[in-house]
Amino acid sequence: MPDLEILRLRSNMFNDLIPNNLTFLLHLRYLDIAHNNISGTIPWSLSNLKAMRYISYNSDYDYAFNSPAFDESMPVITKGKTRDYTFEIYKLLVILDLSCNSLTGHIPEEISFLIGLTNLNLSSNQLTGEIPSKIGDLKQLESLDLSYNKFSHEIPSGLSALTSLSHLNLSYNNLSGVIPSGPQLQALDNQIGIYIGNPGLCGYPLSKNCSTSTTDAEQSVNLEEADDIAYLYLGMGIGFLLGLWVVFCTMLLGRTWAIAYFQIIDKLYDDVYVWVAITWAHLMKNHDDDAA
Repeated sequence: MPDLEILRLRSNMFNDLIPNNLTFLLHLRYLDIAHNNISGTIPWSLSNLKAMRYISYNSDYDYAFNSPAFDESMPVITKGKTRDYTFEIYKLLVILDLSCNSLTGHIPEEISFLIGLTNLNLSSNQLTGEIPSKIGDLKQLESLDLSYNKFSHEIPSGLSALTSLSHLNLSYNNLSGVIPSGPQLQALDNQIGIYIGNPGLCGYPLSKNCSTSTTDAEQSVNLEEADDIAYLYLGMGIGFLLGLWVVFCTMLLGRTWAIAYFQIIDKLYDDVYVWVAITWAHLMKNHDDDAA
């Protein structure tokens, strides 16, 4: 089916990996395999879905919608809701929905090549790592849902470049740092709900102040340094006591060693005493000569 444009397999019991041969479907612009048990990583080869790499479509992509059989509307799950679209609007949608599966690993950087995407939903998986910095290249995105994953690090500032974005959900991850600002981001609905479940985030629209967060981080570092110093002194003290104990036990177990040890100490004491006495006498003589 090389001319297939729409593939909807959601809410089944499919498992295993996302097949690489999907990229042979050159006209595929609507891929929905949500609510299955797909595992493995998101293959970078999805970036080769040719129909998703263009912002507008020519007549070759529209031929399937010229038939009168497509006069009715069709439900589409986008922006967190189910909406009915006529096929005149439906054919303008470019959707990649991999949500509610068991995907792991990172989002491949190559996903930024799919500049025609209007809806990207990767929510409710087990994805990790950073949100790609080039996510801002997807200028046509109207809906982006990355919620309920394990993404970490900061939110990329490129999100503020998504001027078509009207729905964003980054909730319940491990994101941290300052929330990027921008007219488009601040115009979104449910501002707090977008970022909830990320205790490391700070700044508007959250009540957590970033300067307070920085102070807390510095205090944490200071406490860690203090702990390191304490452990250092503790180790030195234990080493010193062990050294004394070894010497003491050695002297107890070997009479000859004990006698030799004290002889060395006595000799060192005598040598130091003689050196101090001679040095003091020499200094006093020089002092008397200077006085005379």
